Amino acid sequence: MTIQQTVDWASPDGQLLVASVYRQMQRRILRGPLIALALLTIIGVIWAVYYRNIFFLLAAAALGLFVWWNARRSMAQVLLTARNSGVTEFRLDQEDSTLHIVNAQGSFRLPLTKMGGVTRYQGALSVQYGGNATMMIPDGPVRTALER
Repeated sequence: MTIQQTVDWASPDGQLLVASVYRQMQRRILRGPLIALALLTIIGVIWAVYYRNIFFLLAAAALGLFVWWNARRSMAQVLLTARNSGVTEFRLDQEDSTLHIVNAQGSFRLPLTKMGGVTRYQGALSVQYGGNATMMIPDGPVRTALER
């Protein structure tokens, strides 16, 4: 049995979905750096009050600027990659246990046994495969079948 699903990542709705899911990913990924930033800011305020030195506040500002810049840059890169993918068709062949992906960048065949970590987000499923590669599968019949 084959289950099909199509999504247009270049459309405004597709771009909105990518941005929404990627922000959810960033919240998970940036939790550690944001906690470090908060602690550094608290230490900086205490240090500035007691020792009249703003070194830690400057370090907190630099870290905050770096985290913000990196998050914006990576979001733009993800949106551009999604836009370049265009219309993507996901076909799940349950007999072969294979996910076929066809988009503007080519045609890919991914055995379900090669899939790594799966993370659920509101609106899509994020699947790791082939080491560091990540694929986003939006809500629909393919996602539902993969979650079973």
